[in-house]
Amino acid sequence: MDVTVAQLEALLAVGEHGSFTRAGQELGRTQSAVSRAIAALESALGGPVVHRGEIGFTELGRTVAKHASSVLEGLRAINDLAADIRTPTLRVGAVASALVRFVPAGVLRLRRDWPRSQVLALQGEDDELLAWLADGTVDLAVTTQPGPDSQRALEDEFLAVVPKEHPASRRKRIRLAELIRLGVADPGGTCGPALAEGFAAHGVEWRPDHVVRDVGTVVAMAAAGITAGVAPAMALPDPPPPAVVIRPLEPRLSRAVYLHYCPADRDVVHLVEHLTTW
Repeated sequence: MDVTVAQLEALLAVGEHGSFTRAGQELGRTQSAVSRAIAALESALGGPVVHRGEIGFTELGRTVAKHASSVLEGLRAINDLAADIRTPTLRVGAVASALVRFVPAGVLRLRRDWPRSQVLALQGEDDELLAWLADGTVDLAVTTQPGPDSQRALEDEFLAVVPKEHPASRRKRIRLAELIRLGVADPGGTCGPALAEGFAAHGVEWRPDHVVRDVGTVVAMAAAGITAGVAPAMALPDPPPPAVVIRPLEPRLSRAVYLHYCPADRDVVHLVEHLTTW
């Protein structure tokens, strides 16, 4: 006896909707396809499963339908299990600024195509992230420093974060020397050295009045009117708090963001493809 899933689905749909036509609409098939499936099922079983006048199950049909429900439920559970097996947990290590919007945005795009995906994120500094990748703690590292076989993911622009009530907030761009005169907060991490190098390249000394540990503190200080600040674009909230304005620097300064991973790991490559659409 050769009973198929399509035949069992047709049987349950006919029983639910009382019509071959409506059953076909539910299953995305034609009325004739449903009719053929029922006829093939009856041929395999050796007896009718549906009354053809006022459509309803025969005694045989009711018994088969009861078992069909269990069979299809079991198949769905098996498919779910297979999907879980095919979808490993991906571990991403990243610098703090990349965890604000860059990594979350890539994960959201990934889940549209891969709804069961699981991504664990760990925060670290550049040197420890590469060590984590080397010892297998993470599958993908997002850093601000290049490494062997790293992929340059994007240019992350540095932007001025200015209290909305400050006169400088009315300018379209803020010059580097002017920002130093305003008083500025350094967001910490690898941003400080990058900013010092960028300012020096344009003949301006990077002299922050405050050095903090994260971009959130820079934004909070500017919102409170304490100081202006500088932060990488991908770490800034979007939209920013109403008490601050975000302005480009003049001249423009930026840093590179790099991805480090094993190109042979197809699951990680799939995530990387969604990150690099940023």
